[in-house]
Amino acid sequence: MIVASKIHWSLPEGVEEILPPKALKIEKLRRALIDLYLTSGYEYIIPPLIEFTETLGGEAHEELKTYAFSFEDNLSKKKLSIRPDISEQAARIDAYRFNSLDSVRLCYVGEVLKKRVSQVHRSRTTLQAGAEIFGDPSIEADLESINLMLESLTTVGVEGITLSLGHAGLTSIILENLKKNSNISRDKVESILSRKSESDINAISSEDINSEQRTILLELSTLYGGEEVIQEAKIKFSTLGDQVLEHLSYLEKVIEKIQLNKKIKLHIDLGEVYGFRYHTGIVFSAYIDKAGHSLAKGGRYDGLSKAKDLPRSAVGFDLDVLAIVGFSTLD
Repeated sequence: MIVASKIHWSLPEGVEEILPPKALKIEKLRRALIDLYLTSGYEYIIPPLIEFTETLGGEAHEELKTYAFSFEDNLSKKKLSIRPDISEQAARIDAYRFNSLDSVRLCYVGEVLKKRVSQVHRSRTTLQAGAEIFGDPSIEADLESINLMLESLTTVGVEGITLSLGHAGLTSIILENLKKNSNISRDKVESILSRKSESDINAISSEDINSEQRTILLELSTLYGGEEVIQEAKIKFSTLGDQVLEHLSYLEKVIEKIQLNKKIKLHIDLGEVYGFRYHTGIVFSAYIDKAGHSLAKGGRYDGLSKAKDLPRSAVGFDLDVLAIVGFSTLD
């Protein structure tokens, strides 16, 4: 006689099982993306699911630690972490396994796990696909990465794409300056900027920021739209230094050189806060109206790793395969 188990079966919050036919469709998307990256000249890697916590993330260690599940290894007695991101693992592999001053192109598809529930589809687990270029600081590498991100989405049958461009260097200068001369945390400011809420900015206590800083935040939160936004920013931020103006001019060059499919719209968002803080230069993401959130994102993150003791330039992108599957027309 079979006795029914009294254990109540359930999954942890933010964890899901993927069943047919969705599971097969995800596998088709995974294969299509790998084929695209290989034919585009990228080498495929499979980084480990767990790493020593003390080395997780390289230069982005402290930030990535806050996203990672950690536990003690019963063999080494050291703390281990489950990866919350693969981009930084690719940077480490480039630095320590390839250790070359030449440019290296790597791609990957793998599961990641985060402590925090994703705002994209309320999941803590996802299938992250991406491609990274190391050792090439040129604008051509940035353009290649942007174009490959867009091609990734069109390859798996995503339509109605909007490309959004920004610059992490610009927002970092403004936010770091705010951090030095105010009592408000960068996390709080980033949260407010992501909501683009004028009322939230005005609600910040005058004890935390002064009137000039409040004005800068209000301006930053409204600098989104067409190409004209860059000219507006040059005027509004003209007193913030030459580096800010250089970042804005670089964005203009990218827009000048990029060859967009007529079906892809261009959007500029200078107040967008993109993913991890290790980005240092141009940042980009892809949206569709149906989703209301980014399906893919990337950017330049120079200096996250070193090769032959020299800081390594890097640019790349990743996309959430589980978030994309519902918008893919791929059979």
